[in-house]
Amino acid sequence: MSIPIEKTLGDIRTDMFTRIEEVQEEYKVKGWLPALLNLNKGIFRGAIELWSWGLYQLYAFMVTILVQAFPESATDAWLDLHCAQVGLERKSAVKAVGTVYFLRDDTSGNVNIAAGRIIKTPVDGAGNVYRYVTSEDVVFPDGASEVAVSVQAEDNGEGYNATAGQISEIVTYIDGVDGVENRSGWLTIEGADKETNDALRVRYELKWQEGAGYTKYAYKSWALGVTGVTEVKVLDQHPRGQGTVDVIVRGSAGVPTQTVVDAVDAVIEENRHQNDDVDVRGVGGVPVAIAGALEIKPDFIAEDVLAEAETKIRALFDPTVNVTGVTALEIGEDLELDRLVAAAMLAEGIKSTPFTLPAASVVIDSDELATLESLTLTWTEAEES
Repeated sequence: MSIPIEKTLGDIRTDMFTRIEEVQEEYKVKGWLPALLNLNKGIFRGAIELWSWGLYQLYAFMVTILVQAFPESATDAWLDLHCAQVGLERKSAVKAVGTVYFLRDDTSGNVNIAAGRIIKTPVDGAGNVYRYVTSEDVVFPDGASEVAVSVQAEDNGEGYNATAGQISEIVTYIDGVDGVENRSGWLTIEGADKETNDALRVRYELKWQEGAGYTKYAYKSWALGVTGVTEVKVLDQHPRGQGTVDVIVRGSAGVPTQTVVDAVDAVIEENRHQNDDVDVRGVGGVPVAIAGALEIKPDFIAEDVLAEAETKIRALFDPTVNVTGVTALEIGEDLELDRLVAAAMLAEGIKSTPFTLPAASVVIDSDELATLESLTLTWTEAEES
């Protein structure tokens, strides 16, 4: 955005020299200057440089103030001030909480799993590792091959909302336990990042639109104000008959937990018009299993290429995975095979991507969301071409 009062140090210096050249003869005649000024060196040149620098700093400050004076361009604490004027606060970061399964091959005897055991995801293609801590003491009963355990993320953030199968490594050795996994729907509380400036700015604009009455913008504003909600679709054209409104909610992990849905329902119940029949529900997840054997060029390390390809594919289902060239699927958006192939091919070193699953593009209804059920990638070495 071009700022009308923006000036460089060179601009200010040029203006200063031009003005002095224009008036110093007149000022000398009037007795305001004892002699013509030397603009190339000496005390007057130094004073001009200092004055120009001071003016430059003043202009820089005014540019900052002008940018931050408008909610459309304000950022961080400045944007928080604008939002406070309409009763909005930036949503805080949250730690993910969920249930994983510890596994064992030898099912004889009891095995204790103490609270505080650490598990994690493998290193992804972006070099990230996400760690979780068990939050309760659990006993593997005699004869059981698996046991459910509650865990909490080590830190805040949406990145900890692992998709199914991502949590697969045990950091703290547990005698008698052979593995760990997270399954579809494992989250009970979604992890969330601190609300971004862009997301907060959207809610600021919606807050003003609330004044128009009980419109879809009002319902969207109320729903987006709940921590953990990242996308809202409002069906306001009488989806279930006259006077009905459906509010479809997406959480930071995709399909929201019931905790998030209940929180949205409570807010809307408090604010809705008494004659509106409102149905609040989480977006329906359409699990997608992905499998393929990637052809990797001979000069590349297969493990690195597979990790990068997995990150690209997961970015289709997770908007928190920041991958250039990949945009996460939205509510009601089909998963086209071409889009899946294009995401995988962004990984350097892949010659081709023969996917066996899904066999065709996945069609998604308007209140549904494609979610990753499983991701299995193998590889073969491509022939020299």
